[in-house]
Amino acid sequence: MRHLRRTRSRQAGVSLVEIMVAMIIGLFMLLALSTLFLNFRGTFRDQDQLAQLQDNERLALTMFSTTIQSAGYFPDPVNNVVTGALPLSTGNAYGDFAAGQAVVGTSGANGASDTLTARFMTANGDGILNCQGQSNTSGANVVYVNSFAVNVNNELTCAINGGAAVPLVSGVTGFSVLYGTDTANGGNVDQYLSAAAVTAAGYWPQVRTARVTVTFVNPYATQPSQPATLSWTQTISLMNRS
Repeated sequence: MRHLRRTRSRQAGVSLVEIMVAMIIGLFMLLALSTLFLNFRGTFRDQDQLAQLQDNERLALTMFSTTIQSAGYFPDPVNNVVTGALPLSTGNAYGDFAAGQAVVGTSGANGASDTLTARFMTANGDGILNCQGQSNTSGANVVYVNSFAVNVNNELTCAINGGAAVPLVSGVTGFSVLYGTDTANGGNVDQYLSAAAVTAAGYWPQVRTARVTVTFVNPYATQPSQPATLSWTQTISLMNRS
């Protein structure tokens, strides 16, 4: 009999209390792993959004700098003059150009974004890019009129020679420009004016620089103390005008 009692004691199963304790421990471990996974996923998402924002900023900087710095360029200045290479152009949706004028723009009304249009002449194979990243391979000189704007989808766009606008950068909520103007014809910028002010005073031939501000959606806007948008400003000199 004593032997049977010892055998039954050794064969006793796991109690309900032990099962409940094991389940609670397992739930705590699962909760900890879930929290760790969510934190890793959030960090990865934030880093991905930050990388996308930085890529957009770099692309916007590259396109603006390349295009605006080329404004007013024309090949073979020994045999050509700027007024011949960049002639009078009126009746355009983006604004009018006087002969030799390199840039024109409009001021956005009621908080809307501005527009900026820059033009230059390129020679075949000279490698100068327009705002859509294309170079001249036509076999002849070509004038590129590059028009920047922001569309209703919060995309920075560029149109070439009045054609369809092509999205360049997403997540853009605003775009504004101040033009460094030599109002006294002294050889230096003495005022930064809006497009409307430059147009009203007839100062477009005296514009030497463009101070461009692009406002992006902040990927961290949902976090405490973070602004809804982030702005980037760059002052860019026009070719042969600085």
